[in-house]
Amino acid sequence: MSRNQMRESDRQAFQPTELVHEAYLRLFHAEPLDLKDRAHFFAVAARQIRHLLIEASRSRNAEKRGGGLRRVDLTEAMPAAGGQGEDAVAVHEALDVLEKLDPRSTQVLELRLFGGFNDAEAAEVLGITPAKARRDWDFARAWLLNRLRSG
Repeated sequence: MSRNQMRESDRQAFQPTELVHEAYLRLFHAEPLDLKDRAHFFAVAARQIRHLLIEASRSRNAEKRGGGLRRVDLTEAMPAAGGQGEDAVAVHEALDVLEKLDPRSTQVLELRLFGGFNDAEAAEVLGITPAKARRDWDFARAWLLNRLRSG
C-alpha cells in the first residue's frame, strides 16, 4: 500500500518503509483498535496513509517553509484524469465533502487510491458486491474529477 502512494513528488516526505512505520505508530500507539479482520485493518491503514500524506503535503506547503503549492499527480491512480495533476490538499478537502454526500463511495475511493485495492478487494472490505464497488468507484472518481476541475 505504501509503495503505491510513493510518487516522485512525495518521496521527499516519506520513503515507503517510513510511511508504513508512521502509519503503524499512529494506528497502535494510543488505544487498542477494534479490528474485525484483515480487510478491516487494510481499510483503516489506507485512511491513515491518506492522512499522513495530506499532513506531509500541508507541511511542505506551509508559508514558513516557503509556501507555493505543489501539485500531486494522480494520473497513475486515476487514468481518467487525462494527465492533469491536482493538489493533494484540494483532493483531501474534496474527499471530505464527498464523504458527507456518499460515505460508501468515499470509502471505495480511499481503498482504491490509498490502499491499492481492486474492486473485489474493496467490495470484500465493505461487504458489498464487486459490481457495487465498481459503480461507487466510477461515481466517486467522476465526482472528484469534476469537483477538482471546477475549483
